[in-house]
Amino acid sequence: MYLSTDKKQLSETPKDCTFPEGDWHVLAGFWHPVAFSSEVEDKPIKAKLLDVDLVVYRTVDGVAVARDLCIHRGAALSLGWMDDDCKNIVCPFHGLHYNKDGVCTKVPSMPDQSKPIPKVLRLISYQAQERYGLIWACLKPEALRPLPEWNLLENGGDEWLTIEVPKGVWHASTSRHVENFNDLAHISWVHMKTFGNRKRPEIPNYTLKVDDNGMLMEMPYIEVERGYNDDLGEREREVMYSHKFTFPFATDLHVDYKQDDGGFQTSHFYDIGTPVSAKETAVFQITQTNIPGATKEDYIEYQIMTNEEDIPLVESQKPEEVPLNIAEELHIPADKFSVQYRQALVKLFNLGAPEMTR
Repeated sequence: MYLSTDKKQLSETPKDCTFPEGDWHVLAGFWHPVAFSSEVEDKPIKAKLLDVDLVVYRTVDGVAVARDLCIHRGAALSLGWMDDDCKNIVCPFHGLHYNKDGVCTKVPSMPDQSKPIPKVLRLISYQAQERYGLIWACLKPEALRPLPEWNLLENGGDEWLTIEVPKGVWHASTSRHVENFNDLAHISWVHMKTFGNRKRPEIPNYTLKVDDNGMLMEMPYIEVERGYNDDLGEREREVMYSHKFTFPFATDLHVDYKQDDGGFQTSHFYDIGTPVSAKETAVFQITQTNIPGATKEDYIEYQIMTNEEDIPLVESQKPEEVPLNIAEELHIPADKFSVQYRQALVKLFNLGAPEMTR
């Protein structure tokens, strides 16, 4: 009911944090999407990242991300609104105004509005930037890695249709989601409503390159085309998968579809997992295609169907946490991506390090 009379600063790590403290501090140093740009217009919205409740709001000076907490009496700012000039978010409890940088600019109850506002009246604000139709947040003053470089999303031209897939929530760890999205062997077994081909389950010794920012792998596959040409029925099509992965949770899956005339058409499937908690992931997906006649409605329906094939299996995985000790799970040759991914998380970022005891 009460907190101690001992004065303590608000902890950087959230109360009831579901992550080991060391892992939390590492993951807090990356950029993570917390909202689609289209979600944040003239009202603040609530988000959650690494167990931290956030408010995301848009001012005339740009987007902002802060802890969803008015520093005055702890009310949720996501229940508030923007002022008439859209320069400040307004706390719904006592009307305190905060600008893009979290600085309090107005305390309505002060009888003399000419007096300076104490500098301690300031939100716990975080780094924020808007790119690729997403609002990204970093909970540390300096990011460990830059945002992914997805130039086509910014400079695609009229021949490319860009599609925002409704955000999903998976009750699974974000690394489990990442490994599933980049898992090649599961395609032939799981995706039988969409593009999987059980007659061709073999996975060749695909190429895989790893550097400090991410991973790149390529593999040919023969999909079964379903859904887009119902009049033609099911038929096989040759594709080339190119996975450009950016640490820790972002993938650009580039798919080239071979045409009857020998040419190619292309789709990009951008997938970013945001760790809401250690066992819950917000999934942000954007699709980009140059296939003639493609529609947003068809692509969204198809992507949701694809996700629905994956979700129950990924949510069923045990342990929920990805074992970073490679010896704790068995591996087959097709697991090259996940093995290298786990090793890189340890080598580059020291994730999964044993907790120090005092």
